[in-house]
Amino acid sequence: MEPVTDSSGARKPVVPAKRMAGWGFGLWILSIILGAVAASILFNAEFAAEPGIKAVAAYGLYALPTLLALGGTYFLLVAAIRTAIESSSGGGDLTRVIDSLERINKRLLLSDTAKRIAYRQEDLDVLRKTIVDDIAKHRFDAALALIAELSQTYGFIEEAEGFRDQIAGARAAEQEAKVTQAIARLEDILARYDFERAGAEVAKLRRLYPDSERVLQQERRVAQAREQRKHDVERQFLEAKDRGDTDKAMELMKELDKYLTPEEAAPFREIARDVIGKQRENLGMQFKFAVQDKEWLRSVRIGEQIIREFPNTRMAQEVRERLDKLREMASQQQAASGARV
Repeated sequence: MEPVTDSSGARKPVVPAKRMAGWGFGLWILSIILGAVAASILFNAEFAAEPGIKAVAAYGLYALPTLLALGGTYFLLVAAIRTAIESSSGGGDLTRVIDSLERINKRLLLSDTAKRIAYRQEDLDVLRKTIVDDIAKHRFDAALALIAELSQTYGFIEEAEGFRDQIAGARAAEQEAKVTQAIARLEDILARYDFERAGAEVAKLRRLYPDSERVLQQERRVAQAREQRKHDVERQFLEAKDRGDTDKAMELMKELDKYLTPEEAAPFREIARDVIGKQRENLGMQFKFAVQDKEWLRSVRIGEQIIREFPNTRMAQEVRERLDKLREMASQQQAASGARV
């Protein structure tokens, strides 16, 4: 039994390859014998007819032969490996072979370090190219990770800061482009006088771009646009009332109601009552003349407007009582008109 030196410098005996091969063959033979005995027991035992019990018994009886076979395989493999090593070293001392392997391993490690130094410039070129490509494609987080490696691993701190400045500038430009698009959408909303939605849009922009001065200005923009629209509607309402255009005045009055606080609406109450009264009278007269002239389609349209705008009035109740009959007559009138065509 030849001694070998372990990692601590102590020498320990090494089992010869031939002896280990003998152990392997012995364990294999023993496992075959025990396997045959186990098979005989399973075949002749009274519980062989019970599948569940037979399966459990098989696991128990074949466990030891299986372990012995595995042990024999292990010893045979180790013996084969040692035989190959001893043959390749010309039958020399196994210790010299192990020492040679350790020296080769150290050389390989040194070779990796040498290759890293040799290819340092190529690695830097690839790293820089990838950073530039990531910035161009707006993959800023990926670029920042590589910039950290450029600074910490290779020591190019100043160059890394330059790349970070590029990313900051690119991010600012990207944000400005998005803010510009958002403001254009906001202008479309304001053009439709949808100030409630405009306020929600500004709140969303504040959450997305809290540091943008242009976004902060949009709050004032919406407030100013709402105030301007309120003044325009007030003026148009008074003008429509003065020229007796009650339909337009009613339309503007409904919109004006969205902008005025109770205090602001107080001066308009008398004017609004006057407009409502005139509109009710006008619709009543239009409905009456349409019925008298047997313009059933027009009478139905005016009647529906009366019910919609003055649902709780006596006039609306009278229209409801006649509306079904008017609709029937309007349908007949439409059918007769189509037949003449």
